[in-house]
Amino acid sequence: MPVIDATVTALAPKVDRVTDKTSLLTSAAAVWAYPLWKAVHRAGVADDITADVAKWTECLEVEAISALDPYRRFAYIAGALPEFRTLVHYRIRHVGVIQRLLLKKLYPGLSTLTLEAGSIGPGLFIQHGLGSIITAEHIGKNCWINQQVSLGYTSKGRPIIGDNVRVGAGAAVLGPIIIGNDVTIGANATILHDVAPGTVMVSPPAMTLDQAKATRRAQLEPPA
Repeated sequence: MPVIDATVTALAPKVDRVTDKTSLLTSAAAVWAYPLWKAVHRAGVADDITADVAKWTECLEVEAISALDPYRRFAYIAGALPEFRTLVHYRIRHVGVIQRLLLKKLYPGLSTLTLEAGSIGPGLFIQHGLGSIITAEHIGKNCWINQQVSLGYTSKGRPIIGDNVRVGAGAAVLGPIIIGNDVTIGANATILHDVAPGTVMVSPPAMTLDQAKATRRAQLEPPA
């Protein structure tokens, strides 16, 4: 639909480059996003979406967005960030099929982001989200997930993610494991076992080929 496409294009500036046009954009967004907001209320997930908007506002750290009232924050973020629209579509997934398909057409999400978790607590922030596949059994409240993340299946099941967990870019959390509350998983880390609450998990840092060979030799040498 040309009118909708033109509106979405106008509402998609980088959120870190908010200019004097913010007032005009937020006014347009408030009109544009109203049907989506009504669907949120019909689906009974307004509290979760309100928590999501608060989390995104906190994480984006854009003063002009923080100054808006809650509905206009929702409208602006929904207009500017397709990954947020993907989260909204997840939240309202139990509305009727025809309504759901129409809303996805009018408010397209991020095509490279798969969000099919069993359940997700309020306050989920997805930073960029490009290439992320999020199919965990459960994700707790106030979590942060970056791009190119895999939270998903092995042949034995899929993970449970606690509250206040942050998953860095490129990380993989796989299988029927439990990630405790307040865990940080660093970029490119691969997690295949349970992680205790409050733990910081990191992947090995890159090294030169010579360093890698020396490390391998040291591992193979018998103890003195």
